[in-house]
Amino acid sequence: EGIDRTHLPEFTMMEFYEAYADYNDVMALVEEMVAAIALAANGTTRVTLPDGGPEIELAPPWRRWTVRDAVQDTTGIDIAAADTLTALRAAIEERGLHVAPQPTWAKTVDELVGDYVEPQCVQPTFLMDHPVALSPLAKRKPDDPRWAERFEPIVAGFELGNSFSELNDPIE
Repeated sequence: EGIDRTHLPEFTMMEFYEAYADYNDVMALVEEMVAAIALAANGTTRVTLPDGGPEIELAPPWRRWTVRDAVQDTTGIDIAAADTLTALRAAIEERGLHVAPQPTWAKTVDELVGDYVEPQCVQPTFLMDHPVALSPLAKRKPDDPRWAERFEPIVAGFELGNSFSELNDPIE
């Protein structure tokens, strides 16, 4: 994965595991922890970016937005329906979107997220339920195994982390 000004995928500030917890539990912990840190450091959960951007409210609850819904809301493409690389490229072209060519459907979805979804995540957002192909160590969602129980907290368009329910099926 590449590195850019909006995320540092190889830089981990914190890593932890909790028995019997899933990604919903960790999302709740993350939003509470970030709000508590902001309050302790600044006396408020509201922050304004140095460039004069919008005020960010770090207090829970944070928005929870599935990758499928986020891509559909920002581009008009239902990635579950456009479930092959050919179909996804056709949907992108049909809408006149500009996406760097990628060799796989999953990498193309990731480009759509980076180009169209993440910039819309100004207020704290958990971008969740990523395609399994992008989340090989994450547990699949029991109701739809195409998606993984994975999330990325995003604030002001910046990816702050990555987390998932641990894959614990040895056969899978």
